[in-house]
Amino acid sequence: RRILAFHIVSQVGYMLLAIALGTKAAFAGAVFYTLHHILAKTNLFLVSATVAKLTGYFDLRRTGGLYGSHPWLGVLFLIPALAMVGVPPLSGFWAKFIVLREGLEGMHYLWVSAAVITGFLTLYSMMKIWFEAFLKRRPGALFRPDPNLNLAPAYVAITIFSACTVLIGLFPEALLTIIERAIDTLAIIGGEVPNPYDGGLAP
Repeated sequence: RRILAFHIVSQVGYMLLAIALGTKAAFAGAVFYTLHHILAKTNLFLVSATVAKLTGYFDLRRTGGLYGSHPWLGVLFLIPALAMVGVPPLSGFWAKFIVLREGLEGMHYLWVSAAVITGFLTLYSMMKIWFEAFLKRRPGALFRPDPNLNLAPAYVAITIFSACTVLIGLFPEALLTIIERAIDTLAIIGGEVPNPYDGGLAP
């Protein structure tokens, strides 16, 4: 849980980067990234809780072997995990692509470099969770969950969130069109972009 919670810091950084870029596409990227993050992060916390129910611990050092006993849970973890990293064709890829593209077009190379490095660190931490919870041999005595425990609702919710992550990644244009219309309607963009640095308007 702590690893997943700490990820929020870097993900908020992507959103703030998009806002700081100050273009219509960047604002759309910020909203797109926010929606992607809500889906993927919620899903990861649901997987985390399910792992704890099955193993008795949130501590990765005391978990393991779940891919052998619950392979579908392992697959469902990988979908939001890879989306957070930005692997195509998942939602996180387009969210990061929009932000990084606008950063490159604005020649903010230092910011873009920091965002890319953060992506690799996210990949490392997600692979750590994958290995510790699903692939390595379970240390110690096997935990036996409550026989009355019903994880079906959790699996349904995780599957729905994962499906949404995949669908957004496969059809990003539909969501981007809605976001851009919302931005125009709210008058955040009306041919001009508010400049947060001088209080005026910048084209």
